[in-house]
Amino acid sequence: MKKSLRLISVVLVMLFATSMIVQAQATYVGSDACGVCHTDKHDTWVNSGHPYKFSVIENNEPPFYPPMVVNFEDTWISNLGDGTHTWADIAGVIGGFGWKCRFVGTDGHIIGTAGSSFPDAGGGHNQFNFYGGVDYGWVDYHTGDVKVYNYGCFKCHTTGGDTTGTWLAGVDGLGTFTEGGIGCEGCHGPGSEHIAGPTADNIDKVYEQVHQDNTLGGLEIDGVLQTPDPNGNDVNFMCGTCHNRSYTNPINAHGGFIKHHEQWDEFTHTKHYENGMTCVTCHDPHKRTIWDGDGIKMACATCHATEVETINHEEGATCIDCHMTYAAKSGTTRGESGYKGDIRSHLFKITVDTASMFSADGSVVRDDDERPASLSPAYVCLGCHNDDPNDDIPDKTLEQAVAQAKDMHEPTFVDNYQEFELNVYPNPTNGATKISFVGESENVSVRIYSITGQLVYNLDNLSNASGNYIVSWNGLSNTGATLDAGYYFIKISSGNKTATKKLVMMK
Repeated sequence: MKKSLRLISVVLVMLFATSMIVQAQATYVGSDACGVCHTDKHDTWVNSGHPYKFSVIENNEPPFYPPMVVNFEDTWISNLGDGTHTWADIAGVIGGFGWKCRFVGTDGHIIGTAGSSFPDAGGGHNQFNFYGGVDYGWVDYHTGDVKVYNYGCFKCHTTGGDTTGTWLAGVDGLGTFTEGGIGCEGCHGPGSEHIAGPTADNIDKVYEQVHQDNTLGGLEIDGVLQTPDPNGNDVNFMCGTCHNRSYTNPINAHGGFIKHHEQWDEFTHTKHYENGMTCVTCHDPHKRTIWDGDGIKMACATCHATEVETINHEEGATCIDCHMTYAAKSGTTRGESGYKGDIRSHLFKITVDTASMFSADGSVVRDDDERPASLSPAYVCLGCHNDDPNDDIPDKTLEQAVAQAKDMHEPTFVDNYQEFELNVYPNPTNGATKISFVGESENVSVRIYSITGQLVYNLDNLSNASGNYIVSWNGLSNTGATLDAGYYFIKISSGNKTATKKLVMMK
């Protein structure tokens, strides 16, 4: 009897506590709590870049990153500043997942900037760049400026940011956050009510918020203020809260490149945005894109099949190689062209002329009657064609690039273009496929592209005295890999003739 009464008492206390949580304003509970029920999404999120935007250092131990990340972490401390630092000097690491990293000292300053209390105060050598797992070395980040890691910085690197209090013991006035990195509640809002009694009505599917230092109260599009809707699900607004730099609409630039964190401003200048697409049309927000991630869920050819069928470019350039070229810079430029950064642009549109895509002072991307916001062939073409004299990619002048890019998706790109009959069978196929056509007697090529425009298989310099070709393809890529199910495009080039056929690959 006594045990029963105690059990009833415990249940009543739990119900009362739950009731108090529900009645109180929702608070943050942390991503691990969300993962108890949402295991699959939590497990993919853990391996994405969002959790590692800021790592708080505990027990003088270096931060953790998933095993696929190549960031040279074991060399950081021995190379930071003057080389005398230990992890005991570090309160947190900004980044470290995909592009670059910086280090916050236990005094709240970014090490190497003005005001830092460590031996290399203002001495630089304090940002390490490693895009794509390549050691691009250390640079001097704002050595003459005071850079304190407060709300103005961590609002986009952490979850539950607030201007009150301080996140770092012994350093007042920095502001606070509930979780290092962008956790579940960074996009879905405080989760205490949902934890207490999970329903679809007490968690935000899309957490529209405004940063506390955003005096505009929202984000601008062409000068028109967009404010959050507490009952809305504007994915673009949610993502744009951090993927912009000034809350205003110009696409900010510096040093000949678009600045990083400008995806909102770029995307809102595009036809994709005008036609109702959102960030999650193409991105799975719980997954990564870098480090061979599968976070892209929409292929270009889903909507642009005709353009994919007529990509008149050698060596299998993909759609995003040109339409999402590296015209933006986060940590470093790459190659020798001067036109290749480390962030893909989200402008998509290319204006094929020799004019600069930037304003006269280089501070913003042009967006006027003569040139709407768009990419220039300087970045689209020369980023590869002038990248490395030893890469077997022919160098081009800007004028040559413009001339060749004008009809990149037109059949007339090929001189004296003629189409001929191409037969593919079986189609759909589960692997073994025969490709038959009548072509020239020699120098015939067969190329197969994925739905994104990536070259997966090719045969070049075929010759047949009769001109009657039957090519047997085993359904494997050039590397011998089995291709995923989906759409592919077979393109035959024969003299001045070309033909393209869509192929459906089944499992």
